[in-house]
Parts: sequence; C-alpha cells; structure tokens
Amino acid sequence: MSLRKLLTAGLSLASFAALWTAPALAEDFVIGAVSARTGFMAAYDAPFMQGVTMYIAEANKKGGLLGKYPIKLIERDDASDPQKAAIAVAELLKKEKLNAFVSSAISPNAIAAGNMVAKKDLLIMHTIASQPTIPARAGAGSYLVMMSDAHMGGVYAKFARDDLKAKTAYIVTSDFDPYTEFLPLYFKDLFEKLGGKVIGQSSFAYDQQEFSKVVADIKKLPQEPDVIVAMPFDNDFPIFINQLRAGGVKSTYLGPDVLDQPSVKGLGKMVEGLYYVTMAAPSASAAAGNFVKAYEAEFGNADAYYPAMVGYSAMRLLAAAVDAAGSTEPKAIRDAFGQLVNVETEIGTVTFKGVGKAPNLPVHIMRIEGGEGKYVKSIKLDPAEIPTAKK
Repeated sequence: MSLRKLLTAGLSLASFAALWTAPALAEDFVIGAVSARTGFMAAYDAPFMQGVTMYIAEANKKGGLLGKYPIKLIERDDASDPQKAAIAVAELLKKEKLNAFVSSAISPNAIAAGNMVAKKDLLIMHTIASQPTIPARAGAGSYLVMMSDAHMGGVYAKFARDDLKAKTAYIVTSDFDPYTEFLPLYFKDLFEKLGGKVIGQSSFAYDQQEFSKVVADIKKLPQEPDVIVAMPFDNDFPIFINQLRAGGVKSTYLGPDVLDQPSVKGLGKMVEGLYYVTMAAPSASAAAGNFVKAYEAEFGNADAYYPAMVGYSAMRLLAAAVDAAGSTEPKAIRDAFGQLVNVETEIGTVTFKGVGKAPNLPVHIMRIEGGEGKYVKSIKLDPAEIPTAKK
C-alpha cells in the first residue's frame, strides 16, 4: 500500500501520549516506533499503531511476552518527513535499550531506519509498506508485514487466469509511485507465464484528471481485453473509472486494494463488479470479523480497520518469533522471525521461511456488489509463483 487515503476520523494522539513518555523498566520488552502521527502517512501509520497497542494491552494482561515480559511501546512522530524520522530513530537507539522496532511505510524512512537498527541486530517492521525491494535496502532485520506489491500482482494474475478465464489483459502504470508503476508489471509477469497475453499498455501521471488517451488506446484494439489492471490512487480513481466506462469499455477491472470506501461506494453502478484485493476481509474468517468489532469499539473509526488489523497481526508474528527464540534477545528474535511458518493471525496464516523478507499469506479477492465489498475467495501463492521484485 502506498499513498492511498483512508478515512481518519476518530484518530487520537491523546490515547498514545502516555506510551510516548513513560520510561521502560529493566524487565520490559521494549519496542521502539518512529512512524507518522501527523502528515499524509498518518492515515496509514496511525491505525497500524492502534492495532499494535490493542495487542499490547491484551498481551500485558497475561503477563506479556513469554508470560513474564510486559511489552513497552516507546513512540515518536516522524511527521511523514524522512529527515525528522532519521533524527527520531537515532535518538531512540541512543537513549533506549530496545528489543524490536517499527518504522513508517514511507520508503526513505523505512530504509534509513532499517540500516540504523541493523547495527543493533534488531528486527524492524515497516507498518503497511508493500514495496518488495525495501528489505534488501534496509538491512538484515528488515521485514514487510504487509502483502507485497509483487504478491498482489501475482494473486491478480492467478485469479484472472484460473477464475475469470481471462486470456488477454491491458495494463496501465504510473511512475509516480512504485505501487502504481510496478504492480501491473508484476501482474504481467505471472499472467504471461500462466499463458495469458498482455495486449496493450499505457501510462498516466499522478492527478492528471484526464484519461481520454488511455481510453482511446483501449478502444483501438481489435478486441477489448478480458481484464484491465490499473492502480490509480484515490484522487485519480473516480475519474479513471468514470471515463473508462463512459467510453464504453466493459472489460473486467482489477483495481487497487480496498476499494470499498465511502468515496467509491458513491460511484454506484460505475464500480459495480470491480475487483480488488485485501489482507483484511472481515468476512474471510471469524478472527478477522471479531477484530473489526473490537477495533471499532476501542477507537470508533471502523473505516481504518485495514492497517489496524495488519498492525495487530504483526504483533502476533513478533510474539511467535519470541516464543520460537525462547528469548527476548534482539538477534535471536530477528533470526526467528525469518523462520516463522504457518502462524495464525487475523490477516491469515503467515509464513516467512523459504519465502524471503515479505510474508506469504492468503490474499482475499473482493468484488463490489451493490456498493459493498463482497468476499469472493482467498488465494495463497506458491513461493515460486510470486513475481521477482523490480528495482
């Protein structure tokens, strides 16, 4: 996930104030976190950290990790700014004895933080970062806990070929962001390996407001593609889909994750039948559904449950690594995290061993019907099916 906006009503800094300032005790398991409480990335980082705090509160009622190490979260706001993030990370590493770390999803922030904490042999998770090249650039302890762009593209390809029986596709990219640029290309990689054919490609600029050239290029094709794959952000999506449908293009559309937002529902018939992918589908499992209810009761901003569920599940993964290590020693936890297999979480069963630095987990296919996102199925790729990360 990149710069896609979530509704942020109900996010409160006050609920975290005590966590930012209270000193850690010697027996605490201390997590340092530098993420966005303000600025554009707060829409994603803040709900993620709310999920983290939910897990911490529940775990500490049972004694903490391994039943005896209370979890202490020490946070700093990076204001969605790479320079402020680097300063805050350096400060935490200097002042606190940490067991694990969380950074923002913004690529420069994540990479800089990863390289700094690597010197301390710490595990670092990057909120909802999905760019698969981040861990290789961010040091030995860097792991994504969000499905990667490569994973999403691969799932779409498998779904298009196996379930939609699509033979042809048209992709639309934008070099504004790695998500908008590379996800359609990841789709192309696996779609063509599975026997499909991408019959056309065009590009757009961020906030360009006009997609007539893209529509015209599609209309020039001898035959409409079976599917169209494009990941415009929230500001571009309504214009894109309106002009696409108004131009008479009826191809099945595979779009950006989490399209079941109020701004999209208001588009009515224009978005009927569109598909999107998500890790956080309340209807996919009882655990996911129960989390959403608990999150809404705790924070009141149900529309932000997606990153919150990822944050909560990330803590489950961290706890599983501590259990596997049998220790709170940072390097042991870091190494155990990469060996996790079939860990049950609210976002599904997660594996890292044999996969790399991004999780392999079920990705949920959703379809907009009657203005609501309806669960279709879950797809978990074989590691060999996940497209290779692009720089």
